[in-house]
Amino acid sequence: MSNKKKGRRNKDPKIPRDHYVVGHTAGIVSQLTFVVNPDTGRGSVAELDPASLRSQISHVRINGKDDKVLYSSPVDDFAALDESFITQLQKKFDYLMAVDTNTIADPPRTQGCRVSVCVSVAIAEQLDVLPSQLVSQPVAGFLILDPGPDVNPELLGWHLNIDRLAMVPELNTKRIGVIVDTELGLLPDINARKIPYYEKYILPANMTLIYASSDKPELFVNQMIKHCDVMAELGIAEFRKHDVGFMSRVRGHKYGTAICVPIVQKKLESGATFRAGTIK
Repeated sequence: MSNKKKGRRNKDPKIPRDHYVVGHTAGIVSQLTFVVNPDTGRGSVAELDPASLRSQISHVRINGKDDKVLYSSPVDDFAALDESFITQLQKKFDYLMAVDTNTIADPPRTQGCRVSVCVSVAIAEQLDVLPSQLVSQPVAGFLILDPGPDVNPELLGWHLNIDRLAMVPELNTKRIGVIVDTELGLLPDINARKIPYYEKYILPANMTLIYASSDKPELFVNQMIKHCDVMAELGIAEFRKHDVGFMSRVRGHKYGTAICVPIVQKKLESGATFRAGTIK
């Protein structure tokens, strides 16, 4: 892209953002009752399911499609409209982790397998003691091979990282926000433990899914998802360097038909790349 084109793009006006607190009722209702608390002056809608409330940033699309959601995270009430986003997150979570999975589309199969790379990053500090400069750090990565035609590699990537977190005793009493960039419509029911997040697995009690798009760097949670996306692409680039016999040497954990291989980050002078950690 030329500098001239970049400059023209930077002069384009930003599409206005909308910030809502949204929710839904548990069933079909004939009316909604708006109630104002006389002590706080804050409003609420009596019929809304409290577990469905979430703070959401979106913008209209110029192509006429539904609004583009950039961020959506559970909140307790409509007070979130008057709070900063970091305050909202600090009230609900102790730690934040982001998970993203990229899948090779060209070609769709490599040596007969679908190939994906899942990466997670986290902010090491607890949210109530955040430094002025937030830095997300790599946590884990997985090479996912041949999950089968009916398996969504994104959801398997969630499970690999959620399962890994659940095995850390020090985190079992901490509230963890897991940032993802897919299944927006299902997140309220997943967070309410009404449906599993992957196969038969229900979200652990101390974890909650947060939606953030990597398309626009609105908040640091969007930047965390973008960090995962960039690292996953690095992992795919490293995978493409291997010889044709690589697949026969892979050893990892089986999840259905999928083979999931931990990825180890390595530092090179040219930057950070990845290598598979359990290959024999």
